[in-house]
Amino acid sequence: MENKTIITGHKSPDTDSICCALTYAYIKTQLGEDVIAGRAGEISKETQFVLDTFKMEPPTFFAKVDAGQKLILVDHNEKSQAVDGLDDADLKEIIDHHRLGGLSTAAPLYMRVEPVGCCSTIIYKLAKENGVSLPPAYAGLLFSAISSDTLYFKSPTTTDADRKAAGELAEIAGIKDPKGYALDMLQHGSAINSSTPKEIVHGDMKEFDFPQGKVTVAQVNVMDGEKAKAKWADLKKALQDMVDGGESDTSLLMVTDIMTEVTDLLWAGKNQDVLAKAFGTPEADGHFHLPGVLSRKKQIVPPLTNAFKG
Repeated sequence: MENKTIITGHKSPDTDSICCALTYAYIKTQLGEDVIAGRAGEISKETQFVLDTFKMEPPTFFAKVDAGQKLILVDHNEKSQAVDGLDDADLKEIIDHHRLGGLSTAAPLYMRVEPVGCCSTIIYKLAKENGVSLPPAYAGLLFSAISSDTLYFKSPTTTDADRKAAGELAEIAGIKDPKGYALDMLQHGSAINSSTPKEIVHGDMKEFDFPQGKVTVAQVNVMDGEKAKAKWADLKKALQDMVDGGESDTSLLMVTDIMTEVTDLLWAGKNQDVLAKAFGTPEADGHFHLPGVLSRKKQIVPPLTNAFKG
């Protein structure tokens, strides 16, 4: 990898992270750059469904990058979420749609951060701006990522740019029934009945470093929140195991019912007062019932950050 630049998303990669890495690597290659798509974690069931649908191979796995390795980060910009070895790597670019997470660099770099619902929307813009036509398979990847990150446009993070990009990408990809495909994909991505509690709390998970300690926020989408309640006890134990094992000081899991647009926030660890400040009075069993909450980025992390500050 001495001369190649690795393009990689975050640890515990979601569909957006993987599809961004693959498609941005394609764009860069078309522009004559020597790059490779990478990933910093295992492929989720939802993402595997997408890759199988469009007959694409996953990016190369990197547990750690070597010192001096040229690196481009997509779909994240926080050190705690990045591939190991970032501190000594040669960071060239960041393409993202999240809050700024405090990274510092020794040299200037290209950075593009936009308040859109999905990083793949930005990748599509970059393809168009650079005159790169996407083959149907890559358009399918980006459409899938946008549908996943925005929960097919139900999430409050969704912007007109996401809707416009998704419409154009679905046409390029030849997806006849975009909504039907998106819901099928989301159903495949619901790990509640096909994964262990440990896998669920580690699956779509992001880490955040606050002065009061490390906080992990995972999310699992379900189609029937009532049925999912049977799993809560095991999920809470898995969250507590994370705390007891020193992986975090506070572990959160968003159990998000896509159909009713409700999140039940399960948690373990410290900082109950902070959580109550962020999300209101908990239910009798201690969890937080949050109607209308679908987005970790817009509806969980900002109030949590403000509560930790205050």
